[in-house]
Amino acid sequence: MNNYEVSNPLEHLPPTKSNLSGIRKTQLANASTTNQEFPGTHFEEASFSHSLQETTRTQSSQFASPFTIQSAHSQPDKNNIRSSAGQLDVIQSARNTPILTASQAATSFSPMISLPEQPTTPLPDIRVPTQPITPLPDMPTTPLPILAPLPTVSRVMLEKVMGRKKTLQYSCCVIAWIGVNAYFWTWWLNPIHMGNLLFFSLITLAFFYEQTLLPSLYTFFVGQMRRPTLSNEVLFPEAVKRVAVISLTVPGSESLEIVKRQMLAMVNIQYPHDSWILVDKEHSPAIEKMARTLGVYYFSRHDMTTWGKEQVAKWNQPIPPFKAKTKAGNVNSWIDAYGDLYTHFTQFDIDHIPVQDYLHKVLRFFADPKIKWVQAPSVYGNLDRWAARGSAEQEFVLHGPLQMGFFGFSRTPFIIGSHCTYDMAAIRKIGGFQPTRAEDHLDTVFLAAQGHEGIFLPEVIAVGDGPETFETYMAQQFAWAYSMIQVFFQYTPKRIFYYTPRQAIQFLFVQSWYILWSLSMLILFTLPIISLFSNTPISSVNYWDFLLHSTPILVMAFIIWLWSHPWHFPKTLDLSWRGVVLHIARWPVVLSAFIQVILRVEKPYMITVKGLHVGLNRPFALKPHYPYFALIGASLAACWYYMLFIGHSNTQGYLFFALQGAAMMFVVYITALYNDMRDLIADGVTPGKCIQLRLKPLLVVAFITMMFIATTMWSAKDIYMAIIAH
Repeated sequence: MNNYEVSNPLEHLPPTKSNLSGIRKTQLANASTTNQEFPGTHFEEASFSHSLQETTRTQSSQFASPFTIQSAHSQPDKNNIRSSAGQLDVIQSARNTPILTASQAATSFSPMISLPEQPTTPLPDIRVPTQPITPLPDMPTTPLPILAPLPTVSRVMLEKVMGRKKTLQYSCCVIAWIGVNAYFWTWWLNPIHMGNLLFFSLITLAFFYEQTLLPSLYTFFVGQMRRPTLSNEVLFPEAVKRVAVISLTVPGSESLEIVKRQMLAMVNIQYPHDSWILVDKEHSPAIEKMARTLGVYYFSRHDMTTWGKEQVAKWNQPIPPFKAKTKAGNVNSWIDAYGDLYTHFTQFDIDHIPVQDYLHKVLRFFADPKIKWVQAPSVYGNLDRWAARGSAEQEFVLHGPLQMGFFGFSRTPFIIGSHCTYDMAAIRKIGGFQPTRAEDHLDTVFLAAQGHEGIFLPEVIAVGDGPETFETYMAQQFAWAYSMIQVFFQYTPKRIFYYTPRQAIQFLFVQSWYILWSLSMLILFTLPIISLFSNTPISSVNYWDFLLHSTPILVMAFIIWLWSHPWHFPKTLDLSWRGVVLHIARWPVVLSAFIQVILRVEKPYMITVKGLHVGLNRPFALKPHYPYFALIGASLAACWYYMLFIGHSNTQGYLFFALQGAAMMFVVYITALYNDMRDLIADGVTPGKCIQLRLKPLLVVAFITMMFIATTMWSAKDIYMAIIAH
């Protein structure tokens, strides 16, 4: 693991004319002392002078930018090492060898007594042969290979994910899927099955979108899955010069332990970079002190002392790009202050912890000049929380097959704001991070409109925290849906003509999902209720005949999902009741977001609270459950109305579907309450205290249970006659 030393620009200033003369005087004084001990060693002054010039040039280059983080294992200039070593050898040799004057030498070596002359014997004349007696063999020589320079530019290639066996299995799944759909729709669209024309048309559209179109598009993108590879492996892309890693926090929304954990993780990334913590809402001296201690740079657009009143006002405006109380405004303020220091940057949510080789894995793809962002799966680690695990199960298909399919289909995987790496110049060109809660998706919209491409790397290189409570999950879903629907209506119509046809198909599919899926679920839920109130049949089909023709579609869709499960992230997680319950729970919230966008209801930026809802601080408000209570009440009311005022007709079979819808909403509420109480006990709250804290929600459960049982018992005979007997 690399350690990084933080160089404070205010403490380590490059040499100036004033302090340079002082350094030189000190070194010359030392040299003078050496000369007194060893007369004649005047070359040392020149050596020190040369070394000082080299030091000055090196320091000047190191402090060309105001902020520097230098690796303790970074490679210094090899020429400087060689020059310094030579100088030290000469100096050491001079100090170990006495240098004498001519007079001193004569005095030292003059003999005291004259020596007698001795006879000398001449040496024999030996002739040295000019050629060797035994000629050396002519040895073959192998020339050294010429090493080509390492590539710094490459092109991202698309590598197929499926091998031959998987491709054959995929083809069989596609053929079977077409077959079961043909089987159902040729039967369902028979005119004799039509009841009320309007009701039948609506239910047909809902069936088609929910049961046929969505699984078909998923199956299609599974076939498009690709993973990125480089035509030439590049370790250090030419485009990557200086890198920043940033994370954002809002005091009061995350605990200081979570903030500290993230700062340590950023510093531990094994690639030369600058780590930054961006603090919004208010300046935090506590976080600033912690950052300084851990070697992380601190930035707050509310720091009056550092930036002044005028600059703080500029960075906190009611409109983009520096919109107050938004993630985009916070990041854009930092880019405005320091963006020109970096060529690339990685943004992490405060809870997403990167692996140490995160930057090594993502930065190499910027060797392709067309790549402007690199995305990896966004997965959760706190799977002990039921809401977090259920949310992770819901996002199986997105952070795996769909993202790989988007990359293979159009080279435009979607940016996920939990963590992503960007080309700084490309982000600045589109005006920084875009407004709305879904700024990550809107960034994808604008970058794609500029003709840029992205990468989806199918590796888990960062792990975060999912929603800790049901209320947090629902607020998160509302915010995402609200912002995505805003993008669909306000931004996509202006940008769609800049896309390729493949990008247009992909964007329209994803952005319209919240709208069409919530409307489809609304139709499927409310049409039986409307049919009971109006005594108007939707269709004229037998219940068991319907199951016979529709079940193969459901089974085949699940088989395709299960077959593609090895490409889901995280790989160790399987589908459970948690994901199913949350899937049922979110459509009323998504529908609420759609209605509020249509009515132009302004919503503030919502921040996901992390690490604070523990023990007695864990909330459980009834307000988020009001939509479920309303749907339960509407279903039971329709049953009571039919039983009181109509009695028996060809619509009495819809009593079963109305009760089925009410039961599903009731299961959502009971599941949320039960798991909340279980988490309270796990946090150390006693069972008695837990019941006391949740007394009102428990009374609601008791009331709905009595009403549901009474309605079921009253309508059981009519349901039996409609579904079982006929």
